[in-house]
Amino acid sequence: MQIPWSEQDYKLYLEWTKGHDARRIAFLNALYRVKTGGHIQVIVSGEYNHGKSTTALVLMHWDTVYTRQLLALYKPEIYEKVKNHLVASIKDSVIISPRDPASKYIESPQMYRPYEVDEGYLFATTQEASSNKVKRLRDLMMQNRKLSPSFYHVYPNIFKMPTVLLEQMMEVIHKINVQQGIVLVPSTVIQLKAKFNEDRIAKYAKYPKYFPDLMTYHPAYITTANFPRLKGKVWERYLAKYEKYKVTANTEKQKAESFKQLLFEKLNDAISRSVIKVETKSDITKYIQNVLEQKGDYSPDLPGILTDEFNEWRIEKASKELAKELEKHNVNFSKLINDAEKKAPESEV
Repeated sequence: MQIPWSEQDYKLYLEWTKGHDARRIAFLNALYRVKTGGHIQVIVSGEYNHGKSTTALVLMHWDTVYTRQLLALYKPEIYEKVKNHLVASIKDSVIISPRDPASKYIESPQMYRPYEVDEGYLFATTQEASSNKVKRLRDLMMQNRKLSPSFYHVYPNIFKMPTVLLEQMMEVIHKINVQQGIVLVPSTVIQLKAKFNEDRIAKYAKYPKYFPDLMTYHPAYITTANFPRLKGKVWERYLAKYEKYKVTANTEKQKAESFKQLLFEKLNDAISRSVIKVETKSDITKYIQNVLEQKGDYSPDLPGILTDEFNEWRIEKASKELAKELEKHNVNFSKLINDAEKKAPESEV
């Protein structure tokens, strides 16, 4: 990031950050936004239990502190407009999942406010890369940059992020353990996934013991930084909110199954009543695709998959309904077969 430094900026950097790496990174992000009017998109990646959420929370907090101070110093007229909402809070600054009311700020962030998006993959994955949902998210990122927000996205694996979003990321902090992380700031010239050099990272990852040292040769490498542990009331409030709005695999599966069941029932009813005309399998696929486009969240393969599942569902449903209908007549099928065998000529038995 190209920040127009001044001697005063450097003095503030030394005085305010007090030598703490996380605070230094947050200061630079805040300074970039205040000086340029730009926005910041950061990924915090790494294995589970390596403190990704902790790091994102700490960066979001100090980014907010320094943004307030720098705006008050350099842009007091803007500071007066934003000072009331420019406060780091678990309620409005931390976005747990799409269920969280604070997720509205992804679409409409408040001016100059930093946010932590705790489970970034819940908002976009590579499986959804060509969906309307991801395209809309990309467009929002571009449109909202004029509001100069910061977003700290927590992603276990940066390459699970769709390319159209990854190419907009300006920093990656890859946690190698709870206390340490590798800071990458890729070239802004290369607007592709390759700007993080996935092949090189994969090669380094084959040697976990030497990974931190090898990453220093990555073209986007800046530094290896230390990050504090987070505890106390802030961490407790975060955990309480996470528990309230977390989305588990089971939650997502139940939502998907519920939607699928409703879709199949409505589609079957429409076909039965001749509301829609279905002559071939592709007719069903096209209908399902139209429904998904209105919902705005699907991968290209999904209509075809759902078509196959729908046809299987109809066969199973018809079989069950037939069995229930036959039960009403109390027919003894075994007796019918035995009687038929007795009456048939020996050559046919």
